[in-house]
Amino acid sequence: MGTRTVAVDVGASAVRVAEVELGSGADPRDGATLLAFGEAEVPPGVIRGGVVEEPSALAQVVREAWAHAKPSSKNVVLGLGSPSIVVREVDIPAQPMDKVRSSLAFHVQDQLPMAAEDVIMDFYPTAEFEAQGGATLRGLLVAAPRSLVRDVTDVLHAAGVKVAAVDHSAFGLWRIGCRGDIARDNVAFVDVGAQTTTVVISQAGAVRLVRAMPHGGHDGTKAVAQALKGENADPELAKRAVGMVRSEDPDRKVVADAVEHATGPLIESVRNTLVYFASGNPGAAVARIVLTGGGSQLQGFGQALASATRLPVMIGDPLQGIRIGKKADTGPIQGREIEFATAIGLAAGGVK
Repeated sequence: MGTRTVAVDVGASAVRVAEVELGSGADPRDGATLLAFGEAEVPPGVIRGGVVEEPSALAQVVREAWAHAKPSSKNVVLGLGSPSIVVREVDIPAQPMDKVRSSLAFHVQDQLPMAAEDVIMDFYPTAEFEAQGGATLRGLLVAAPRSLVRDVTDVLHAAGVKVAAVDHSAFGLWRIGCRGDIARDNVAFVDVGAQTTTVVISQAGAVRLVRAMPHGGHDGTKAVAQALKGENADPELAKRAVGMVRSEDPDRKVVADAVEHATGPLIESVRNTLVYFASGNPGAAVARIVLTGGGSQLQGFGQALASATRLPVMIGDPLQGIRIGKKADTGPIQGREIEFATAIGLAAGGVK
């Protein structure tokens, strides 16, 4: 039996739970098994801008997701991906990882937007090289506001769940997507959530850039609600039915125009992120985009992103190469498996 890990992905619109048993090969993701999963909807207003406004309500959502999943352990990996979490590439003197972590604040304190004592930090190494000052490690600094981690951890504890480790949601997204041929390419994984969109750029199998943007699927819903103000129509249903697809029908055109206008800043932010990375990494520009997240299913979004970036865009499949356990019925999520990409990827990393 391989290592089993339960992960909880806390999003603005849903809490998702996944349990994965890793394989025993050189890459434990090969032959991994999805043993359990579940989800529950987060009511509007419970989380705003990545901040938990109603802890008791969120704890109840966690309980509901947990009841649907029925995982085998209450020790979990918690995934967080708020735009308030700093993720940036830094170079530090090469040392064993225990010493890297103990001295990290000293090396990066000038690059933090807040006091070092107010954040929880970690370092994800991607390369080692010789610099003028000696052996150097290059990697990603991850710094999360201590208050954010505390608030969400307290919610899970209130729901009867113990947090064994905290991981950035972006690494879960990358971990489940960066396999096979994709691991040898320069790829941008773009996960469109309700309030946040995460971009992870992977170069030959190593994470090089992470960016979380305060844009998501709810932007389109709010724009449609404003455009249809006074009409008896569900803005979310209208958004899903029409998306960004142009139409001569006046009613559908109103919706499409509103969605396109609201989604434009998100597409431009993704494009600018790719341009920024290419400018700082000559010869390493992104070759393709892989989409996940519920917001990426918006009609016309993939085509609009491909047009803006001039890159091929494909839909990710977090279940590709993953075995399905006997108790994990994927029927309820058929057609929207990409919404579970982050949760499955978080669990596929194990507890470190």
